[in-house]
Amino acid sequence: MSRGVMSKAGPICVQIAALGGQGGGVLAEWLAEAAHMVGYPAQVTSIPGVAQRTGATTYYFEILPEKNPPASPVFSLFPDEDGLDLMVALEPLEAARALEQGQITERTTVITARSRI
Repeated sequence: MSRGVMSKAGPICVQIAALGGQGGGVLAEWLAEAAHMVGYPAQVTSIPGVAQRTGATTYYFEILPEKNPPASPVFSLFPDEDGLDLMVALEPLEAARALEQGQITERTTVITARSRI
């Protein structure tokens, strides 16, 4: 992960970008469910686009790296400027789109495919 991610006070912020039918929503839900199963507060939101017909889909996941915090955290529905710790793009074009939109910055770790799936 990015420099300093595990030591920061706020949530770890992950965006998953895919095309409809690639399983981005399933991955996001698995992450949230796995976090909850082991006691970490987490939330996932989505902007499905034209998900059933290969349209761009975006999922945003936040996890607080603290089990059972004293108060319930308030999560965001989308990343703020310079807010992504991890960008997972199932298509290289989706990574490029996020970069063009300024969502990927120096602190963001990017995982993407090398070719179209």
